[in-house]
Amino acid sequence: MPANPKTIGLCIFLFLASALITLSFRNAGHSSQWLPRHRKGNGGTSLQKPLKTHQVAFATFLAGSVGRKETDEESAAINDSDDGYFLGTRVLAYQLLHSKTAGTNNSIPFLVICTKDVSKRKRDRLKADGATVILIERLDPALMVSHEPRWADVMSKLRLFQLIEYSKICFIDADTLVTAPLDGVFFDEATLTQATLPHPDQIKEDEAPLPRTYMFTTHADYWGYDHAYPPPTDMNYLNCGFFVFTPSLVLFNYYVSLLALPGRFDPHMPEQNLLNYAHRREGNMPWKPLWYGWNVNWPTAKDWRGGARSFHAKYWDGDPSHDPVLKAIWKEQRAEMEGYHRGRETALMYPSGRN
Repeated sequence: MPANPKTIGLCIFLFLASALITLSFRNAGHSSQWLPRHRKGNGGTSLQKPLKTHQVAFATFLAGSVGRKETDEESAAINDSDDGYFLGTRVLAYQLLHSKTAGTNNSIPFLVICTKDVSKRKRDRLKADGATVILIERLDPALMVSHEPRWADVMSKLRLFQLIEYSKICFIDADTLVTAPLDGVFFDEATLTQATLPHPDQIKEDEAPLPRTYMFTTHADYWGYDHAYPPPTDMNYLNCGFFVFTPSLVLFNYYVSLLALPGRFDPHMPEQNLLNYAHRREGNMPWKPLWYGWNVNWPTAKDWRGGARSFHAKYWDGDPSHDPVLKAIWKEQRAEMEGYHRGRETALMYPSGRN
């Protein structure tokens, strides 16, 4: 009995449909239309590219101590741990590079830009700790309206903006406790490049030209321990203990041009007020707010319990106003740092495990 053409057609249709479904699943593998697909040569997803660690960095600034000595021989009798900022830089390096709870997950380098009066012994110690030490010249005091030595120190921090081999740098003051990884700050939406605004009334003839684009993002100053967390969103005065930026020679030259202009900004906190003027909200390069949890100044345990990740305070000194919980954590981090490097150096000295 001849086969029914309709039956044959149905069988062919079902076979082709089955083959098409099987082929689709093979090509899809374990992926889903709801997941981002990998792009060829990207190594990551279309939603979040992997960090190129040679293009981003954490950084801090270190100048010579107040009672500075010019050579290691002259400073041989000085206990380097008495220099709070040097000690803070070492603890910060440990937290960012080696800590199991707070360290980078992407091998992001930690830069320490040092003035030349930081002793070679201190610089060598920081290198042994894993930091990338960059020696800089102080800014010429003749360029500044104030010739106070303190100005030459803190304004030399602006040399960071000359490091144009990096696309993004997260600056962190040495007096900072880090309790959780900060890698995600480089993906914060506030770190996207911004176009400089064209408002003519904000262009000053005695200032250097502005860059066409820029990126400068930070958080507002909290002004005291009795602050809300999360903070209000309408605060305008930035704190420069923690900020992310794109280095730019044009931007650096603009900052330097402001140093010679008397009355352009309040000299009480020189570099912070310079940045507040340069990136004022009504200006052509307004600063952008980071997620409030990356860093807190005037920090308390309430901020820590609320999910904040780093805390700006000089926990090495005896200031009684410091939060006791956060100070205790910093002291634990210092002890961890010292133990980590002591163990590492012992292992290098006695590689077989014998002493």
